[in-house]
Amino acid sequence: MQNAISGAMLLLKLASLYFLVVALFALKKPKPIPRANPNMRFACVIAARNEERVIGGLIESLLRQTYPKALFDIYVMPNNCTDHTALAAIRAGAQVLRPEGEIRCKGDALHEAFETLLRKDYDAFCVFDADNVVDRCFLKEMNNAYRAGARAAQGYRDSKNPYDSAISGCYSIYYWMMDRFHNQGKAGLGLSAMINGTGFMVAASTLKKLGGWRTETISEDLEMTAQCVLADVQVAWVPLAVTYDEQPLDYAVSVTQRRRWTSGTIQVAGRYLS
Repeated sequence: MQNAISGAMLLLKLASLYFLVVALFALKKPKPIPRANPNMRFACVIAARNEERVIGGLIESLLRQTYPKALFDIYVMPNNCTDHTALAAIRAGAQVLRPEGEIRCKGDALHEAFETLLRKDYDAFCVFDADNVVDRCFLKEMNNAYRAGARAAQGYRDSKNPYDSAISGCYSIYYWMMDRFHNQGKAGLGLSAMINGTGFMVAASTLKKLGGWRTETISEDLEMTAQCVLADVQVAWVPLAVTYDEQPLDYAVSVTQRRRWTSGTIQVAGRYLS
């Protein structure tokens, strides 16, 4: 028993040392991504469940992009909705994809969406959550990253409501720390960033290499990161591509969400570390 405890403590110390090294490399100034002419065709993809209240704000922010409107389209995949999410998305200016199979989680919705979208003429896809607002330069920055060689990329995940409650403030600090000390640190080491749920780009060529969107756990972002690494596709860090995400306001919602994240992380670990 003592040996097992000592071994576990050693693993924890090694993990802590690894994250310390990564965090220190966050102090390294990020290498700028060269500017490029806008010519990549993007599809913006949003899986939405009962998001009638907020979906319009996201679509409006996408329509305000500095990127040429002829080079991107917006698709919403409403699933298991009991409100008018689809109608709100259409009124705001998006196209709606209707699910044909059972949708149990966001990964299932994305799987169905990409079954359709990969047959269209897009260079890459940008995935967002329905309650986001996107910086006007997001697609321009992802175009720059794609032209520089990135075939998967994570943008900067900021918060819409950091001052609304103590819970939303703590979430905001978490994502700011993740952006600065994890993804930027990994970029400084020349390693893959972590796909973080929203505000990321994946090339059509990457999805075709992976056989489409085929995540099976409830942590589809972490699973996609693992799949990219195993397929030798580095996830680039694009800090100027900013997405503002709405954070939970109360403790009960936070506990439910973090329980789901933890369960998903265990699922991914069991599937990809074995």
